[in-house]
Amino acid sequence: MVNPLKKFTMDSVTQKLNEINSKISLSHQRLFPNLHLLSHYAFKKRPLNILPNGDIEGGYAKMIASLIDFSFIRSLVAHCYSIKAPPCYDPPSIFLTDLFRYVDGFQYMSQFLKVVRDPERGLVYRDYAGFSERIPCEGTFSNFRARLGENLYIEIFHVLVDIFRKLQMITYNILAHDGTLYPTWARYKGCTYFCHQCETITVENIIEKVKNRILYRLNKVNENNLGSEIRVYAPCPSERFPEKDKKGKEIKRPKVELFSCKLAFSDGDIPVGQKNTAILFGVNEELEKQGLCIKTLRNNVTHVNAVDDAITIRCPKLPKDTDARIGVRRDPKNPDKKEKIFGYNLVLSTSVELQLKLELPVAVTNIAGNAEEGSQIIANNEQLHSHHEADVKIDIADAKYDIIKNYQYIREKGSIPIIDYNRRNEDLSKSAILNRGYDQNGWPFAPCGLLTRPNGFDQAHQRLTFCCFKQCLKLRETALKNLQGSYNISQCPHILNRTGFAKHMSIKEYPRLINEIPRGTKRYDTIKKIAVCCGTGQQHH
Repeated sequence: MVNPLKKFTMDSVTQKLNEINSKISLSHQRLFPNLHLLSHYAFKKRPLNILPNGDIEGGYAKMIASLIDFSFIRSLVAHCYSIKAPPCYDPPSIFLTDLFRYVDGFQYMSQFLKVVRDPERGLVYRDYAGFSERIPCEGTFSNFRARLGENLYIEIFHVLVDIFRKLQMITYNILAHDGTLYPTWARYKGCTYFCHQCETITVENIIEKVKNRILYRLNKVNENNLGSEIRVYAPCPSERFPEKDKKGKEIKRPKVELFSCKLAFSDGDIPVGQKNTAILFGVNEELEKQGLCIKTLRNNVTHVNAVDDAITIRCPKLPKDTDARIGVRRDPKNPDKKEKIFGYNLVLSTSVELQLKLELPVAVTNIAGNAEEGSQIIANNEQLHSHHEADVKIDIADAKYDIIKNYQYIREKGSIPIIDYNRRNEDLSKSAILNRGYDQNGWPFAPCGLLTRPNGFDQAHQRLTFCCFKQCLKLRETALKNLQGSYNISQCPHILNRTGFAKHMSIKEYPRLINEIPRGTKRYDTIKKIAVCCGTGQQHH
């Protein structure tokens, strides 16, 4: 028997990669415009040793840096940089550092950068990425992602996918699709309904109102109100805020704090900021008479228009990352509980390689944490087919993807959908199943009440055939008597047929339930378990 892993020896892979790296380099010749670099990535061939337990000495970071030349990234992103721009980090350096963080299991860049900066622990990372004296901060990676954008990241990703295809480690025969929630770098500030309006909220006729409140407070100084806060609010303008809850009860729209201040005794020289605030509200003279000043406690004001008596604020509950949303998943530590994650959902399509017992990513889509994941299977497949010639035979997914358009798309591409059936609000009681004539897997009942069994898929008519196979003749005496009590077997018109009663269940009539490979069969269940058995498995949430 031929060993399928024989062609993946380290020497064989290294030899193939030498040729692949050379071709990629020749196809990406655009010069990088910025010659003043803060880091200098250079591909180096390093010897790799496989330990007795199968691990790579030095880990995946060393393997990646030693086998693949990432210099092509400079050419791919060159149009995002300018020749007149200030010094920048070498793009492969930033990309590789982010990749190392991921493969070595660091959730947050801040944690990983501490390791990179460590004189001893970070030495290899700095060497692989090309850092010498200067190490980038977290903001550098955020700016790099923003500069490139999602589409350019996907282009880089598919260059890497094609490398594994050329190594014959990816066949695209079986795809598994699933999403994974991950947190954003920004802190959630308590509001779920933030939108673009929250960035610039304009409040009119406010300066005069604040002036009157301060003057009122000055008149009450003798009543010991000097230290209490003066808070100014405006109604929340978000269009996303619901008017009623799920029970139909009206929800009171919250108020947004513009700023908060208090009166305080001035200690001689009043800071310019405090003095300008008093002048803005027209209370400077009154405050000076009493030796007081305005001390700002919290301020969300971004612009002041004294002429129109209006100010513009940024809502304090608006997070820094306005694209992230709250998603819900099962708590990894307690599957019975749900965990909220403020961030994104990474919808990943992986090629399941049975011989290698691996799952390798071939398409990826990043969506907000609360976005509809189910429809992304089409987006990922489109992404895959636009970059590679992929002949997919089977698509595996869980119940989140149980949508009719997904089945239609997958079948139009010539693949077979193996998607968990979402029962939704179906009545699956025994009486309901008998009344509708088929069970939860789409297997129909024979007139006698016995459940039929699959007897092949008719490709031309896109339907499954089910037969009873005259099970009644094989029943034991007690079971036969019970069946005879409700159905006269001797009068069954199908008893003379070779396979007994037969019924067709078409995909057109039941596009989600009926499948080319019948649900409930051993073959279907075996294929469904492939993704879990062959590697990382799908991460349900």
